[in-house]
Amino acid sequence: MISIIIPNLHSPLIDQVVAAIERQTAREHIGEIIVVGQDRFGKIPASARSVATPAPISAAAARNLGARQAAGEHVLFLDADCLAAPDLVERLLARHAQGYAVVGGAMALEADSYWVLCDNLLSFHDVLVSAAAGAREYLPSFCLSIRRAVFAQSGGFDERYAGAAGEDMDLSLRLRQHGHTLYFDPAAWVEHRPPRASARAMWRHQRAFGRGYCQVVRQNMLRQSPLLSLHPPMLPLILAASPALACKDILALFVRSPVLRSRGRACFGMVWGRIGWYTGALGARQAPVVRS
Repeated sequence: MISIIIPNLHSPLIDQVVAAIERQTAREHIGEIIVVGQDRFGKIPASARSVATPAPISAAAARNLGARQAAGEHVLFLDADCLAAPDLVERLLARHAQGYAVVGGAMALEADSYWVLCDNLLSFHDVLVSAAAGAREYLPSFCLSIRRAVFAQSGGFDERYAGAAGEDMDLSLRLRQHGHTLYFDPAAWVEHRPPRASARAMWRHQRAFGRGYCQVVRQNMLRQSPLLSLHPPMLPLILAASPALACKDILALFVRSPVLRSRGRACFGMVWGRIGWYTGALGARQAPVVRS
């Protein structure tokens, strides 16, 4: 059996997210649907168990809270703005049956909004439905299924990550340290419908991702990054150069990812978001390191 855990902070789509789970081809293998957080719209269906928190909590804390209450052999972490394909659970469980303890799903692009498209391409280009299946160094948590015992052994999500950025990369690093293969299956997909439909919202989301990346690198000390070797007086200069750096990064991304070339119209928006990423990463670079 599998337990599905959804961190929720007033998602206007939570009823649709749960409804998509109810329509799963492997519905009989879903033991419970646990929604953790806050729901000011009152949209959590009765078929899901609501674990309300008195105050907003991070995605990491919400997922950990749900996992502690879960009873399934596997736990599937699903974001509150992701609509599952009808056979999502069936495909994830099939991969678990093949021996993979950690399986990540893919993202189908929601292209109704230009800025949503740009944000998704920039954040999740490695895990789109067009990507190849196989082992990965990192799996995002918007659709992440893990054997519950393995998740507990890893220590769960690090709750020092505020909001929803960086905690899944940190968990991926620890899972790999424990010897687990992170398997990506593009046939197990969700449709992503985030509320970031403006340039400002997309920029702020990428800024949070930049902060999260820098926090992962500094806390784990597992990979080298030029950001770590910069002397503080250099940081304002790098920030001033961020538009040029962003253009270089996006050009390189399009060169190595042929599937993106058909989305050329998103290039300028992706550069804008990447500038936000640099702003967040450089800002976090100046903050003190918090260690456990």
